Amino acid sequence: MESLTSISRPGSPAISVSQLRAKAISIELRRVARKARTPRPVVSGGGGFRARRSDRIFRRFLMGAFAICFLTPALSAVVYYTFLASDQFVSEARFSTSSSEGNGLEILAGLSSLFKTGQTTDAAIVAEYIESRSILLELEKKFDLQKVFSPGSLDLVAELQTSATAEELLSYWRKQIGIKVDRSSGLLTLEVRTFSPADSLALANEIIAISERMVNRLTRRNDEKSLMEAEDELQLAKAKLESAVSAMRDARDAAGVLDVDLTAKGYSDILTALNMELAKIRTQINTLEQNNASEAPQLIALKSRAESLRQQIGSYENRFAGMTKSESPEQRQNLADSAAILAEKDVERKIAQSEYEHAVAAYESARLNRERQRSYLMTYVTPRAAEEPLYPRRLLAVSLVVFGSFLLWAVIAGLGLLVRDHTAA
Repeated sequence: MESLTSISRPGSPAISVSQLRAKAISIELRRVARKARTPRPVVSGGGGFRARRSDRIFRRFLMGAFAICFLTPALSAVVYYTFLASDQFVSEARFSTSSSEGNGLEILAGLSSLFKTGQTTDAAIVAEYIESRSILLELEKKFDLQKVFSPGSLDLVAELQTSATAEELLSYWRKQIGIKVDRSSGLLTLEVRTFSPADSLALANEIIAISERMVNRLTRRNDEKSLMEAEDELQLAKAKLESAVSAMRDARDAAGVLDVDLTAKGYSDILTALNMELAKIRTQINTLEQNNASEAPQLIALKSRAESLRQQIGSYENRFAGMTKSESPEQRQNLADSAAILAEKDVERKIAQSEYEHAVAAYESARLNRERQRSYLMTYVTPRAAEEPLYPRRLLAVSLVVFGSFLLWAVIAGLGLLVRDHTAA
């Protein structure tokens, strides 16, 4: 009945008529408000020019956001990648580190994969070095990097600034080269990107050569230490040998003989000859005395000759093993003493010479070990000159910019509509 103040339905709570009327009025008011906000063209009899001021501002906001967030980036990307972007060429190399001194355990079948730690570490060191400033200093000795990365085209975005600092050059370098390390195998992949195929190839080859020298410097430090120690030992042995030779020379000068053996042999021959002559004279003297010719002038001459021979023999014998009567021990040594001293000095000289020979051999061995290349970069994919540019990827870049800018504008527009609807509701 119409007089009832509430309406009840089976299974539902009672709803008053006043509540139903209020809800219907609210829905109708929102519909009318949305309709009033919708501009109508003048030709349809509406008042399009009477649209609310907030709606006009919102439309301008959408148009401005569309121009700033979509049209400007998209057109800029099309113009840049079509007319300004310079071609960039890539040279790729793949290599691994290797040592000339293999580990014996690595030869065992099935166990080689367990001993890759050193090789992986070397690969990581090479990768870090290629991205460091140190390799730039080495490359600048051979290349004008400013000219390589600034060929003078209109591409101010991709080229290196002419007034770039060392830090800016390092940051730019890390963008232009790519180095990847396979941690499990220690294999490295190098990509060098420049504006010329020849520059990319030359830089890739030089990077490999410099990295190989760097690895050898690291593994050569122990060899350098060994070489320095061997050189010190060589200098000590040389000084000792020189001292021994000088002592030998001084001893010979003091003895007055150059060779003891030859001198002794000469003295022995002289003594033999003198003794034989003295024996002949004594035989002649005995003969004359037996013939009762003791007063003969010939006998006196023979005795005088025999005495002279005895003195000469005594003098030579003293030179062998005694001291002369006219000289003190401090003045002159006999041949036996000189022989002992010279033999001692000769032993010292021979020992010093042997030590010097061993020092020379050790030094040569250390020098050869130092100069020998212990580590290598085994290049299994050598760099090649690029035949066509790989960068920039114009279509992909333009597509990404267009899609990204449109997505940005769509998000901004959606947020704007959501805010407007909530404020107008």
